[in-house]
Amino acid sequence: MSVPARVVSRVGRRETLVVHALSAAAASADVVSYLGLGRAFPANMTGNTVLLGIGVATGDLAAAGRSATALVAFLLGAGVVGATVPVRGRSRGLVGVLVVELLLLAALPAWWLALPGRPSGWPQHALIALLGGAMGMQSAVTHRWGRAGVSTTYITGTWTAFSIGVASRLRGWETGKSVGPLHREATVLGLYALTALGVAAAFTAWRAWAALIPVALLALSVATAVAVNRARSAATFPH
Repeated sequence: MSVPARVVSRVGRRETLVVHALSAAAASADVVSYLGLGRAFPANMTGNTVLLGIGVATGDLAAAGRSATALVAFLLGAGVVGATVPVRGRSRGLVGVLVVELLLLAALPAWWLALPGRPSGWPQHALIALLGGAMGMQSAVTHRWGRAGVSTTYITGTWTAFSIGVASRLRGWETGKSVGPLHREATVLGLYALTALGVAAAFTAWRAWAALIPVALLALSVATAVAVNRARSAATFPH
């Protein structure tokens, strides 16, 4: 049975919203962690690996430890998804992963706001680990999902794809079929930058309360992903 075009379009828009909300959540998590938890990136492992190397080379072992905590937590989060969620029949399982990620992110501001001062010592590492594990799970979700065409936790690949797409179109090597993905990539890039700007301003004004922003964005992702699954089931979409 064929699926009506309007249903396909509605599902496509909702899937795009999931990608955008996840991207914004990752950008906000990186900003909150970098500004409030000792300059560690829980989502951007490229930058985090560089900071780890710098910390070791300069003898700043505390900074290296924070970066290592984020890196290990990220790998564990992604590994758990890889070990528990099969590629086939993945939609419901991936939504379940996003729910677990939401719980991890929600624990962050609850714990942070309960601390008497700026996080330090083992609570700081624990908060970084919460974010790193959540972002690792999210990165694995988008990899398993295979529909986004872009990463929601780092944008180097998105910048590369966008640049290649623009250059190819200027040379006339790509047709109008590339307009959709190119537009999607441009939107993610702009959203990532604007989110980082907004959350940095929010953290400056509200401090730990800004950690609620990635929670809200991920909640939007989960609600939309649930709606996508329901629409797909009702219209007999393949999962």
